Amino acid sequence: MSSHEHSSHGHADAWHHHSNAEGVPQHEHAATVNTKNTFLVLFVIFGFTAVFILVTVLYFNVTVRRVQEARIETIGGAEVYNTMRGQMEADLSTFGVVDPATKTVRIPVDRAIDRVVKRYQSR
Repeated sequence: MSSHEHSSHGHADAWHHHSNAEGVPQHEHAATVNTKNTFLVLFVIFGFTAVFILVTVLYFNVTVRRVQEARIETIGGAEVYNTMRGQMEADLSTFGVVDPATKTVRIPVDRAIDRVVKRYQSR
């Protein structure tokens, strides 16, 4: 195949041909592969990825630990709340003396409701 036939197929036009005005031809880029540099770049990429994963895992573990510690503190507060709530429910369902000096007593809340209802019904 001659150069004329080659250009008639539209594969090589004037732009693809070099002239003497361009000077000495350049060497082909990446004609030889530098394996040391290639492995160094590969090692750096894998190293960066490994460090990134490690930092992410450590951050996640620290965050999870903080959330768990907060839950433990919340559970401790719940015990105090449950104790107080039990005492309040006991106060609402039993008789007792509130203030002996003023002779104030406590009666169960259902009895107090019944007394208030009877008082309003009698009016």
